[in-house]
Amino acid sequence: MTIDRPQGLIEGSGRRGENRRLDQMISARLDPILVAALKDYAAKHGASMSDVLREAALLLLEREEAQKVITFRVSVTNEHRAGIARESFNKEISVAV
Repeated sequence: MTIDRPQGLIEGSGRRGENRRLDQMISARLDPILVAALKDYAAKHGASMSDVLREAALLLLEREEAQKVITFRVSVTNEHRAGIARESFNKEISVAV
């Protein structure tokens, strides 16, 4: 355990902290109303501001990735001599672009 990267029990948290490697720290300017709302959200969910911001960033990236997926619907039908069509195969195929 070192002073700059404490491991183990975090004072006041009541639970063991996760071991993780945080290679990069960034600074951001946020509106005071947004900061207050984020702090309130974090407190209600037992999380830190860093946890909330990290999760929000991941959700933003996942949402963008989801928009890069095209879904094709493939249907194969069999026609009988009587003109009756019967669907025998139906599948949706998602393709990332």
